[in-house]
Amino acid sequence: MARSLHARLYGLPTAPSPLPTALDELLQVLGTARDGDQKQAVLVQLADQLRNAAEILEWARDNARQLPAPIWEWLRDATDTTRHLADGLDSVRPSFAAPQAPAAPLPPPAPAPPHAAPARR
Repeated sequence: MARSLHARLYGLPTAPSPLPTALDELLQVLGTARDGDQKQAVLVQLADQLRNAAEILEWARDNARQLPAPIWEWLRDATDTTRHLADGLDSVRPSFAAPQAPAAPLPPPAPAPPHAAPARR
């Protein structure tokens, strides 16, 4: 609290507020994120939430009584897919923080071939 007050009094940057954990609130933060670091932080939080969801699915699979094989397999697949999504977010996250390189300029178009004058009759 003292740091925050000191920062406000002297115009210093304040520590960033923690990101919410609820997905709907995280979506709202993404809508207001202005720079790549904020967007990257949202993706980190989402990946963490997906890993938590995978743990819950795994717990459900391991603690349910007498699951039919298809349901157990579905829970296993859902757990694996959720973890795969989290890993995918980790791999694409850096592209949101890196400054966007300007697109290479396109070469000028080739000159059009000269049109032959129509033959006179």
